[in-house]
Amino acid sequence: MPRKKIIQMVAGLIIVLSLGIGGIINSGTIKNPSRGGSTMGTGYSIKLSGKFKEARLNEISDQIEATLLEVNRQMSTWDPESEISRFNHSRSVDAFSCSEAFSTVVRSALELSRTTGGAFDPTLQPLLNLWGFGSEAEERKVPSDEAVATVKQRTGWEKVTVDSDSNLRKNEPELSLALGAIAKGYGVDAVGQVLNEAGLENWFVEIGGEVLAQGVNGENEAWRIGIQFPTTNPMDMTFQGIAHITNGAIATSGDYRNYIKEDDVVYSHILDPRTGRAVKSRTASVTVKASTCMEADGIATALFVMGPDEGLPWVEQRDDVEAFFMIRTEAGEIFEIFSSGFKKATGYTSDL
Repeated sequence: MPRKKIIQMVAGLIIVLSLGIGGIINSGTIKNPSRGGSTMGTGYSIKLSGKFKEARLNEISDQIEATLLEVNRQMSTWDPESEISRFNHSRSVDAFSCSEAFSTVVRSALELSRTTGGAFDPTLQPLLNLWGFGSEAEERKVPSDEAVATVKQRTGWEKVTVDSDSNLRKNEPELSLALGAIAKGYGVDAVGQVLNEAGLENWFVEIGGEVLAQGVNGENEAWRIGIQFPTTNPMDMTFQGIAHITNGAIATSGDYRNYIKEDDVVYSHILDPRTGRAVKSRTASVTVKASTCMEADGIATALFVMGPDEGLPWVEQRDDVEAFFMIRTEAGEIFEIFSSGFKKATGYTSDL
């Protein structure tokens, strides 16, 4: 057999063997994987950039599931055995021992309450139940002024404290917490910490629309986050615009998904802690960019309560927070109001 023919046969055999070995090595490898599931009464999704062995990916997924289960065990009012439920159902005004994570979220919520003059308040569980939005509500209905005034006496962020040992204490026996406006963001941050500790550099975490992202996506570009057009149609997924981020969090609060409609009047699930009543304003939604999702989540709710006239000056005093208000006109049209640095911080564009 000619030498050239032998060389060709050997070369071909090497290629076949290489492809076979490569197939074995790459089997079980997933490029730009995504994972998802249910948590906190909503869904979550994780996106990663790069190639991952399936076994490694499953290990990370297990850690994420365990982290989210723990957050629920601490802060879900829907779980009667959770830390927050035990605190809420206790009528004691003595120190309540709890996990560091739970106390951290409460401490952050109280600080936000202080800086916003009470526009954010983690003690609204009795009022949420009264309106029908809470975990222990009987029915959704617009309550009377008298009922609101009576229940409002059991709320107030100044009535709960966190001491240096991370113990909670309430000075109103019937006070109870609702952390739905900030705990979701904390859960996102906790998952992000899992991914960072696993040595991952490019990832995207979302729980119920609240997002934390780092690095780039599978196309080596900034992560794209759609800002939804505020509509009550749950099937309408139209975007008002797109944010592009490589580091930080985006969270949105709006009045168009969870509400009561009575006598053709829509009452948002977002309550103004200062009045005890549903927020009624021209604000349709508020989107916040911040360094952590816990901050972005809580601030978005506070700004929705405050509205642009009160909220934008509050934002402009902070270097690490930007906001975007969607305002509804009397004709039902939407116009945009941005803080001075929102577009630069997010690469926001309405050119879809």
